[in-house]
Amino acid sequence: MIYYRKTDTFRKHRQKFPYLTGPIFGTMASITKTKEKRMISKMSYDALFSPIKLRGLELKNRIVLPGMNTKLVKNKHDVADDLPAYHAARAAGGCGLNIVELVSICPECHAYLYLGLYNEHHRDELKKVTKAIHDNGGKAAVQIWHGGFVPADFFDKTNKLETPETLTVERIHEIIKQFGASAKLAVEAGFDALELHGAHTYLPHEFMNPSLNTRTDEYGNQSLENRCRFNLEVIREMRANMPEDMPLLMRLDAVDEMLPKVTTVEETIQFINWAEEAGVDAIDLSRGNARSLATVYEVPPYNLEPGFNMENIAKIKKAINIPVIGVGRVNMPELANKLIEDGDIDMIAVGRAQLADAEWCNKAKEGRECDIRRCIGCTEGCYDKVIDPKATHITCTRNPMLCLEYKGMPKAETAKNVMIIGGGIGGLVTAEILKERGHNPVVYEASECPGGRFVLAGKAPKKQEFEDAVKWEVEQCKKMGIEIKTNTTVTPEMIAEVKPDHVVVATGSEFAMPDLPGVDGADIVTAEDVLAGKAEAKGEILILGGGLVGCETAQYLVNKGEKNVRVMDSRRVGKAMGMLRSMFLDIEYPGKTIQKSNRSKVTAIGDHTVDYKFTDKFKKTSNKSRSFDTLVLATGAKSRPTEDLTSKCEELGIAYNVIGDAKKVNMGIDATADAYKVGMEI
Repeated sequence: MIYYRKTDTFRKHRQKFPYLTGPIFGTMASITKTKEKRMISKMSYDALFSPIKLRGLELKNRIVLPGMNTKLVKNKHDVADDLPAYHAARAAGGCGLNIVELVSICPECHAYLYLGLYNEHHRDELKKVTKAIHDNGGKAAVQIWHGGFVPADFFDKTNKLETPETLTVERIHEIIKQFGASAKLAVEAGFDALELHGAHTYLPHEFMNPSLNTRTDEYGNQSLENRCRFNLEVIREMRANMPEDMPLLMRLDAVDEMLPKVTTVEETIQFINWAEEAGVDAIDLSRGNARSLATVYEVPPYNLEPGFNMENIAKIKKAINIPVIGVGRVNMPELANKLIEDGDIDMIAVGRAQLADAEWCNKAKEGRECDIRRCIGCTEGCYDKVIDPKATHITCTRNPMLCLEYKGMPKAETAKNVMIIGGGIGGLVTAEILKERGHNPVVYEASECPGGRFVLAGKAPKKQEFEDAVKWEVEQCKKMGIEIKTNTTVTPEMIAEVKPDHVVVATGSEFAMPDLPGVDGADIVTAEDVLAGKAEAKGEILILGGGLVGCETAQYLVNKGEKNVRVMDSRRVGKAMGMLRSMFLDIEYPGKTIQKSNRSKVTAIGDHTVDYKFTDKFKKTSNKSRSFDTLVLATGAKSRPTEDLTSKCEELGIAYNVIGDAKKVNMGIDATADAYKVGMEI
């Protein structure tokens, strides 16, 4: 239900930081008073925006920015210059509590991805972050961390491996003291609250889990008391190094799963009651571990529905006394408010939704839900970039300005008329940035509806958010007064006629027909046509190509009831999907629901058969064949030709850029990254 409100008065945001300007990517905007009618949600979100007190700390609302790895670290342990701006944007965006990402308590567990907090230098570095948060009206907490086996196994092979099994009792006592010393330094750095990270297979979780802890002494797995002893001693030590009125939070897994032995929900409840006695003031309940497929729950992709973890959390909340922070892909205010209103949680961790839009909180509070740039759960920037050693920081498909907030959105010295050829996600985002900077962009789209391949992506199972995202971009362009000319194919002659100051070629990609004998035979269709509903695949279905499109087509067909779907690829099926999303092929489609043929390179297509070369794990190759009723081609895409357009620009002396798939076929995140770069350069 929606209604119109005649007038709205928005506060002008303080401009403590000069880079916090521009509404486009969730950075700060000076919002003026308006008497225009505008559509807003009927829900007021009173529960979400009510204050809450944790020990001596009062928070203005129930929204928490959880600690998320940004990789904004320099010299292995120092605060990168852009980390304060990242937190400043979200504090100014209305968040109640910013939790700064993991800080290492000692050199032994210090991975290159994480900040350090075990000496005075680290303390002074983190003062930059607390100041940025406080200057923008926020409150700051920090995650105190020892990673156990995780740093050495996943991020930094030079780290000393410290697990319950490798630690002497003397070293355990030393680590407990290091937690306390780190807490003391955090207090001195100006943090308002501390959080002990005890989830996701880090050292405290390793002690609690009966599969990961096989000790036989007082810290061993003979009893719950023994498994909890380390954590309770850490809590008491941290509490002893904190002011009496400062709250101590603890992150735990609501569900410990997919391991041979797990900590039960009942045991978790018992531990929380003990932790309360030891000095914990609130529990932050997450999910996932790094030793099983459950790692997908740590950074949940679009495969998981919003609020997927809340049933577990609500069960725990009913049995404990201290406030609960819920985590579980809650990316819109209506669901967050309802969970708090219904008593399932007391606070909500809004993580990647605030990566996609730093103004998430302000927009929700001011009734501007329609303006929220929604996270689509692609994990291409927030997770894939973490594990990519070449990436300098995380980023976001929806918000390419993420971790670049310090650059701001400077106004152009001279307004230019910019012709944007192509209305896909790259072209639309480019237009928005240019308009915000003071240019005059016009988008030319050859088809009837803008959106490009994002619209097609939205046809795959559980990816409606992708199509919604590009529709949102179209609506934002309209709100900003950007003209979008549909059913308009730009020719070189049109460029000469319009005579723009600058041209951006964002014509995208098209299907790449594989060079295979027999590819033009009967009962052969493309994955794009199947997803678009233009072609059917029945019977024994063979999908050629196990990348993102091929796997999603397989999921689409299985969901429609097809029983015999096989995906073939010369590499590992699902590799191109990214680690988390590829895992869901095994989680959501177990057994042989979707059959896979890895390391299988098709060489020819016959009459309802394919010939292929199979390479086994010993790298021995053999020739094989397989029959099919329908062959679905998911062999990739190629850039649309652009030479006629760029040549005309060169002839006329018009500056131009080629972006996205038109430049090189890649992921959606690369298209919006190009859009941001070009939009800032023109």
